[in-house]
Amino acid sequence: MLRRLSLLILSVMLVLVASAAERDALKLLTIGNSFSNDGTAYLPALAEAGGKRLIRGNASLGGCSLERHARHLGEAEAGDPKGAAYHTTDPRTGQKRPMTLPELLAAQPWDVVTIQQVSTRSFLPETYQPFADQLIAAIRRHAPTAEIVVHETWAYREDHVIFQKDDGFTPARMYAGARDTYRAFADGKGFRLIPSGDALHLARQTPRWTYVPDPAFDFENPPAGQLPDQRASLNVGWRWTKDKQGQPTLSLDASHLNVSGRYLAAAVWYQVLFETDSVPTGFTPEGLSAEDAADLRHHARAAVAAERARTASRVAAGRN
Repeated sequence: MLRRLSLLILSVMLVLVASAAERDALKLLTIGNSFSNDGTAYLPALAEAGGKRLIRGNASLGGCSLERHARHLGEAEAGDPKGAAYHTTDPRTGQKRPMTLPELLAAQPWDVVTIQQVSTRSFLPETYQPFADQLIAAIRRHAPTAEIVVHETWAYREDHVIFQKDDGFTPARMYAGARDTYRAFADGKGFRLIPSGDALHLARQTPRWTYVPDPAFDFENPPAGQLPDQRASLNVGWRWTKDKQGQPTLSLDASHLNVSGRYLAAAVWYQVLFETDSVPTGFTPEGLSAEDAADLRHHARAAVAAERARTASRVAAGRN
């Protein structure tokens, strides 16, 4: 009983300290892919609504794994032009150009540099090393003042093709595998974690955000230009695109986040990186109701609070 009480007090103190030390400004570089882009899409707007100053650097490549980032790092350090793989905005000049990872790391005195594994490998611990250590060493060489923070990615929506193989792999298993792998990696390095995946999982346990395929929609012969009911989805889901012949086709994106999912993830990033336990209410993206925004902020706060409590408990256990 006394130990539980001590842990509870420590968790509360951790939250209070986070609030007391709230950041007013942040220089952030993300080393990631489309998932880090999703997670931070609304972060600048939230920062503005919260009266914060945010400088963003982006070392993201679509579908990029830790292994590929490490490969481009090695190419850059060897003088190979392939190392300039990041066609991004130079944080010093504001101009878009190909840049190397060492260039981006040295472009600003970053406060935080985030890293993550590609979602398809997020639940496979054997895919993290030695590539993560190579990136960590480069960050410490080229951005020695930056805190390294791990971005925990999320599980895909239930109708993703990866879950249709009848092999027992489910969104719950993907989430649990990614969660455990990210936590073990971050804990082993002493890094903080951005629990985006936890927040999406929490939201998906509620009726409002439990996605069920629309039973009234004809997926075999979809009416042109029409979409199924996806109001409970946090992912992009079904959308109309064009095939190689330029003809309209109904396609599925069950991995990337839609407006609701991006808002939820950004609320998590905001709390962790600005070291606060609140999310500003002055920004709601177009297409998201005030009621849904409030609900998503609730899940973001719950995920961040739980991660802080978990960290406090782990630290306390290590001291006893």
